[in-house]
Amino acid sequence: MGRVLRWIGTGISDRLGIVASPEYERAVAEAVAEWLEDQGCVDLHQMADGSWMARTAEARSWHVVEQEKCPYVVLPETWEAYWGSLSKKTRFNIGYAQRQMQRDLDGVHLDTADAENLPDALDALFDLHTRRWRQRMLPGGFFHPRVRQFHREWARCALQNGWLRLHTLRAGGAIRAVLYVFHFGRRAYYYLGGFDPGLARYSMGTVLTAYAIRRAIEEGCVVFDLLRGDEPYKYRWKPQVQRHWRACYARGMLLWAWRERVDWEARLWRWLQARLHGKGAS
Repeated sequence: MGRVLRWIGTGISDRLGIVASPEYERAVAEAVAEWLEDQGCVDLHQMADGSWMARTAEARSWHVVEQEKCPYVVLPETWEAYWGSLSKKTRFNIGYAQRQMQRDLDGVHLDTADAENLPDALDALFDLHTRRWRQRMLPGGFFHPRVRQFHREWARCALQNGWLRLHTLRAGGAIRAVLYVFHFGRRAYYYLGGFDPGLARYSMGTVLTAYAIRRAIEEGCVVFDLLRGDEPYKYRWKPQVQRHWRACYARGMLLWAWRERVDWEARLWRWLQARLHGKGAS
C-alpha cells in the first residue's frame, strides 16, 4: 500500500493526537487533517473520544472505528469518601488480603521508591511483570534490554521532576509487587505493574492499587487514569470510561482496502482481549 502516515508512538502509546493550545485545537486539527489527505494513506490510532482530531476525522468522512476503552476514576477530595464509594465486596477483599499478608508473611510494607531504592524497584518491576506475562506465553512490556534501559533513564528523569510514583509492596525481605504510576497536572496515570505470580492468592496488585489511589488523593489528584485496556479488574475501582478511536483515510479503492483491514484488526483485537483478560487480574 506504499507509505502510511501514523502518529509517532503508535503501538506503544496509550493516548495519541495533536498538541495544541485548547483555543487552537480545532483549527489545528482541521489543518492537519487537510494536509494529511494530500499525503495519501493515513492511519491514526488511540484518539480520545471528544478530541478535535477524532471529531474532525469523522466530520470529513474518514473511516473511524472504536479502538479501545480507557477507564478512569474521578477522585473525591478524601480517601474516606472514595473508600465508601467502593462496593462492600471490594472493601472486604482488600481488608482480607491485607490481614492474610500480615498473618502469613514477614515485614509487609507499602512504600514509594525514592532516588536511593529506585534501581532495585525498577529491576523488581521488570522481573515481576515479565514473569506474569510469560505465564501467558507472551513477552510483556519490558522484554527487550533497550526498552529496560529507556525506562531506567526515563524513571530517573521523571523522579527528579516529581512525576514518578513507583509504588512497592515488600514482604519477606523482597519486593513482591510494583506499580509504575505517574503524576502530572493533578492526574495520576497507572502505566504498568508487576506482581509475584507465586503469591497471587494475596491479591497484592489490588492492595497496592488501593495504596496508589490513596496517595493520589492525598497529593491532590482529581483523576486516577487506568489508561487503555478493558480488563475486568479495572472496574472494581468504579471508573468512568473514555473511548479511543482509530481513523483511516485513503483515496479510491485503497480506502476500501483500508476499511477491510481496520475492521478485521478491530475484531481480532477484541478477540485477543477477551482471551487474555476474560478472567480478570489480581
